[in-house]
Amino acid sequence: KKILGFRRPVFPRPEVVSRIISENEVWAENNLTNISVHEEKKPLGLVEGDVPMTLAKDSFERLCLARWLPPVLQSTKLDLIYSTSHHGRSLEMFYRCCSSSRHTITLMEVLGTDIVIGMYATHTWKSNPDGYGDGGCFLFRLTPNAECFRFKPTFSSFGAEEGDDEKKVTRLQDVGQLMISSESFISMGVGEGGASGLRLNEDLTRGSTSKSMGFDNDELVGSGIEVFDVGLVEVYRFIRDVDNKPVDGDVDPWKGVFE
Repeated sequence: KKILGFRRPVFPRPEVVSRIISENEVWAENNLTNISVHEEKKPLGLVEGDVPMTLAKDSFERLCLARWLPPVLQSTKLDLIYSTSHHGRSLEMFYRCCSSSRHTITLMEVLGTDIVIGMYATHTWKSNPDGYGDGGCFLFRLTPNAECFRFKPTFSSFGAEEGDDEKKVTRLQDVGQLMISSESFISMGVGEGGASGLRLNEDLTRGSTSKSMGFDNDELVGSGIEVFDVGLVEVYRFIRDVDNKPVDGDVDPWKGVFE
């Protein structure tokens, strides 16, 4: 029966559908190995330079970093832009070396141990005690027992009594200040009583760590250890593998550093 204004849809006959399915099954079988949608993660590459790399040399540890990073950075190479063994221990030099890089990985060793911890920054490190950064930042322990602590904003707060909405709002504003730094320290994550998820002092020799809001990180160094001596510190930027250019722009990170 014909209804005015509508046309009966035309579907292919069952034998045609069966033939199409069969042909596509053959194609899929022959081309399955060429499909890279589910390709396994590979370790981040390394850019070999004049300054030797130490904390990111192990391929397994670079694989862990690749798994934690956002997809756009997972096929990049690490390029060393700051090392305490080469540039010295000062926040002034740290800031200068990081000034042209928005996305960075900072690695540090806990002196006298095999522990390496760090932080991924989504904004350029600079002296800004008012706070900056966003929810893409994360803290991590690289060795031993690699673990990543991502930022997960919640409405919970330290010390706020139930129904204390004003205090909760203040705490939520604090959580948004993921990176806080000045001429005397750099830190990531806000903890109770002015503590930080991870913090380094002005000459990068002492560090501290505590549970921080949003990251909900365990002890990065060890159970009950909040203050520690810092050994080597290294900062890396990201280089695209496809064209060997920095993801944050083609700028020499060491230009003017020693002028």
